Amino acid sequence: MRDGERLGKVTEWHDARGYGFIQPVDGPKLFFHIRDYQQQGRRPEVGEWLRYTQGQGRDGQPAAKRVRRVVPPSASARQRAAATAPQAWHGGWPGWCILVAYGLVLAWLAWSHRVPDWGVIGVLAMSGVTWTAYALDKRAAGSNAWRTPEQTLHLLEFLGGWPGALIAQRSLRHKNRKRSYQIAFWSLVATHCAVLALLVYWRPWA
Repeated sequence: MRDGERLGKVTEWHDARGYGFIQPVDGPKLFFHIRDYQQQGRRPEVGEWLRYTQGQGRDGQPAAKRVRRVVPPSASARQRAAATAPQAWHGGWPGWCILVAYGLVLAWLAWSHRVPDWGVIGVLAMSGVTWTAYALDKRAAGSNAWRTPEQTLHLLEFLGGWPGALIAQRSLRHKNRKRSYQIAFWSLVATHCAVLALLVYWRPWA
């Protein structure tokens, strides 16, 4: 055991959010984040024993740092873990193409007066709000603070904030590894575009 290291067991692990808690041999449980887990290609598991050094989290509270397994995994285990680890799934280049196409169509609709200017401004505003919500949720995930419910994020995306959400997923690397979230996200994007097409056809603001 290295100098300053302590021993504890993982009692909670929230893989989708990337954090959990360690119960030391003596003392209260400690928060730890995936970025402090020093096993590349592998995720923590409830019940495994870890060595760590005690430090402070972003909120100033005690937290486990430089976390590592008591028994390092073998090379074959690391390879298996890397093969099964969640991968970022955010649409890749098709996602960017959809975003650019949406922006061009929206600009054309505004230029041709098929949608009012306030509609375009609303989409831009909602994108900014949604990006901010992602950023706050990302910070909360690293400090064990209150998280923004996924339903709230999805509502913001549906109401026109999905471009900001997509940019946040790529720039902040947040919510881009959970496949079920991404499926719901792109379903809402399709629903939003369909509703927008119906509104353009009916033009209730005319």
